[in-house]
Amino acid sequence: ELSCLAVHGYVFDASRMKTTMRSGHHVQFYCLVIRLIHISGLYALALNKNAHNTRRDVFRSTAAAILTSSASGILLKNEAANAQTLPSPVSNGAYLTPEYYNTPVTAASKGRFYFPTLTPPFQNRATYRTNRGRNAWALEQLLTFSNVTATITTNVIRLESGGLWVHSPQWPTGEFCALLEELGSVEHVVLPCNAFEHAAPMKAFCKRYPQASVWVSPGQYGPFGSCGRSLADPCTLGYRVDGILGNSRDGDAHTARPPWADEFEYTTLYVSLPENAGPVSEVAFLHKPTKTLVATDAVVYIPDSPSPLFSTYFDADTIREPEFWPRTVLQSVFLPLRKDDGGKYPGYEAIRGRVLRAPILRGFNDARAPELTKSWIDTVGQWNFDRVITSHFASPIGVSSPQTVKSAFAFLNADNAIRGDDNLPPIACQDWELLDGLNDFIAANKIGAPATFNYRQDCK
Repeated sequence: ELSCLAVHGYVFDASRMKTTMRSGHHVQFYCLVIRLIHISGLYALALNKNAHNTRRDVFRSTAAAILTSSASGILLKNEAANAQTLPSPVSNGAYLTPEYYNTPVTAASKGRFYFPTLTPPFQNRATYRTNRGRNAWALEQLLTFSNVTATITTNVIRLESGGLWVHSPQWPTGEFCALLEELGSVEHVVLPCNAFEHAAPMKAFCKRYPQASVWVSPGQYGPFGSCGRSLADPCTLGYRVDGILGNSRDGDAHTARPPWADEFEYTTLYVSLPENAGPVSEVAFLHKPTKTLVATDAVVYIPDSPSPLFSTYFDADTIREPEFWPRTVLQSVFLPLRKDDGGKYPGYEAIRGRVLRAPILRGFNDARAPELTKSWIDTVGQWNFDRVITSHFASPIGVSSPQTVKSAFAFLNADNAIRGDDNLPPIACQDWELLDGLNDFIAANKIGAPATFNYRQDCK
């Protein structure tokens, strides 16, 4: 069976690979790798530039990583993070607010197991809840693989009604639900994109909270069913969908007005290219009462150390290793593990401590739909917010103005490429070689839409 692969929203059509292979065994192998990547959500590879891996080695190393990954976590003593009071230094107008350093709350006795969970860890799936201030909380879980570990966050906002608005819910373990229900009653659930790791837990969560209204981004498709741009189209996600999100300012032609729309503005990035197996979508939200931008993958902020949640899976000595966090970050954003003469990772130094558009999204999505992405972020830039909460890495991110977020997309303006300022990370040209190679492979084998925009034009 030939399937497709979604890599942070960029879609490969595996059926087109059939004619590029020399034998049926090769077809089966490549499609096995593609299916495994899609099922596992593994989006990053640890590739050293000096290893000169061929493109086939890329896929082989991915398959090996998935097939040999450990499914169980290491249960360690739950140690609270040390609360801090000062925000991190400001870079390109952004900083981590004091709320990021609040001590997380846990409830391990309520249970850290859910079956069937489709993304690892499969055992000891811990949840940490952190108060983000302004009636917002983060419920954080881990995604773990043999060479990639990342956090994924459910952001929860208490509405003026007292009910909860739940953004990108994760797996409803006993601990997760206990921490959530302490905050109030779940009134509304939002699936903000169609990336695998965000879509996978939705059916389980909606089954647990059937009274909540459910709102999804357009173009859902894949192993969990499909849902188009309108409820007039078939919707086979396995749970009730009350509306499909578009743009609040223009009015939603595709769905009813959400009951929470008085408190939120929202705008949708929707990319559908004929060469791809399915669309890409992400909805950005502005919570107007608290001047908070709620983003999923749009931007990230790389902190100087991992979340305390990592202690539920890795031992303390591993976390303290100087290379642990830089390597973890690079593997998550699809930059190579390249060291300089001083033993540091230039890719990590280039992207930490600032608002940034993740390199993998620049290389896959923005390289194919630059105008749509630019229009989307231009709309976001018109909103009135002074902080951002995200689904990955660290937040809340304090911003000097909405232009701080827009600056992370400055590479989309051909006449505004980076020239030594601090608008975007100065990623070295050679650190784009992994994504360049994957894009070349896609184009050569015609397994997806080719890149049409120079996403690395600001490299040095």
